[in-house]
Amino acid sequence: MKGKPAKHVLVIPSWYPPKGGYFFREHALALAEAGLKVDVLAGLHTSLRSLRPGNLLQVRETEINTIGRVKEYLKKYWIIPYSNRGNFHGWVNMMLRFYKSYEQQAGKPGLILAHSSIWAGLVAAFIKEKYGVPYVITEHRSRFVYNTKEAREMFEPWFFPYLKTAFENAAAVVTVSESLQPFIREIAPQAEGKLHSIPNMVDTGFFIPAGEKNKGKPFRFFSLANLIPLKGMDILIEAFARANQARPGVLQLVIGGDGPERARLEGLVSEKELQKQIIFTGKLRRQQVKDELQQGHAFVLASHFEAFGVVFIEAMACGLPVIATRAGGPESFITEGQGILLEPGKVELLAQAMLDMQEHYDRYLPEEIRRDTISRFGKQAVAQQYLELFDTIIK
Repeated sequence: MKGKPAKHVLVIPSWYPPKGGYFFREHALALAEAGLKVDVLAGLHTSLRSLRPGNLLQVRETEINTIGRVKEYLKKYWIIPYSNRGNFHGWVNMMLRFYKSYEQQAGKPGLILAHSSIWAGLVAAFIKEKYGVPYVITEHRSRFVYNTKEAREMFEPWFFPYLKTAFENAAAVVTVSESLQPFIREIAPQAEGKLHSIPNMVDTGFFIPAGEKNKGKPFRFFSLANLIPLKGMDILIEAFARANQARPGVLQLVIGGDGPERARLEGLVSEKELQKQIIFTGKLRRQQVKDELQQGHAFVLASHFEAFGVVFIEAMACGLPVIATRAGGPESFITEGQGILLEPGKVELLAQAMLDMQEHYDRYLPEEIRRDTISRFGKQAVAQQYLELFDTIIK
């Protein structure tokens, strides 16, 4: 006797590997492992500088991959330099044409899951209007915390009518933490009754604790982020410098990631003559991130605003305690037994938190940190919440 056919969910991400978005792929795989039929339709933002005369056919090519139980349909979108609004219209229109060809080939999905309103959520809204497919938006972008001048400046005035359309026409709007919801209510009042909070997930089979932790000196803090101002790396370096003055030779800081702030941050480290204590790794692959977490004693990030912070739960899955700022998302899931929370931008408080964590490290129990992380953020736990939500929509 045949069972019921799997629910057909089409994932449309706003960005996707290899241009970031590896989490979206893992999320799709987890939904497929939970029993859904999952396809991904992704428009890959690609610089025109990478286009060569011999590769002109790539402009229209569709690449189809099967990864695990997920089928990916990928098409490049060639970015026009210095044309944010032009690229918005071009990408959205390309994705609508892409969806039409997808439906002709793979059939009509029962539901679309759009990762981020900017701009996959809007694409999903237009598909619903034309083809009648309901959709869910999962909002990940930290800017929706909307608690700083930098966050507000990320929204151009012409965004808001489109965001209102995307949110208000969704069957449900999922935010990775409740800190994103007040601003969504403000710009899309009719989305009020559709808001849900489901956390990000972590692959606890990949992010695992190391064997015996290095108990000798130095006590190693690891930090990982795009090196951009909103991540507060300059605050972290200043705080580490003060902590190092209090306990010279005891602490070490490893900073992973790359970005436009790197040269300035390296200059700051040189000014403070901390080149031996603060190490920049550059951009890290996923395996390298795990290796750094396993070599570290604790994880620290000093963001000015943060929607959630997947890297925190990756660290916690490895059994590491964390230091985080109350920047939106982290305070919704980091508990006293897992780390320290403090206000953003406070150098002295962060320095003291680093000293306290090193001094009282035995208070943090790696097994308990990992066990709690699995129960709340493991793939099965998070996928089940999505399945329950989808069940209420696909009838």
